[in-house]
Amino acid sequence: MIGEIYSGYLYVAIAIWILTGLFNLVVDTRKYDESQMDKEKKVSRVLGWTNIVLGIVIFVGAMTLKIIW
Repeated sequence: MIGEIYSGYLYVAIAIWILTGLFNLVVDTRKYDESQMDKEKKVSRVLGWTNIVLGIVIFVGAMTLKIIW
């Protein structure tokens, strides 16, 4: 039933959100820190955590809908 609501690529999108969030936190933040770009480092952290949280929330929502329906 849940397959009727969205396409099969939702889990790929979730993985991309989480992986890009980790990339922002690990790679981008380090590069901005080395370059002493404090504002960009802060934005990279916020966007990284936003991507991770968004991916987790959508994953939990998809699992909840799958269980309910």
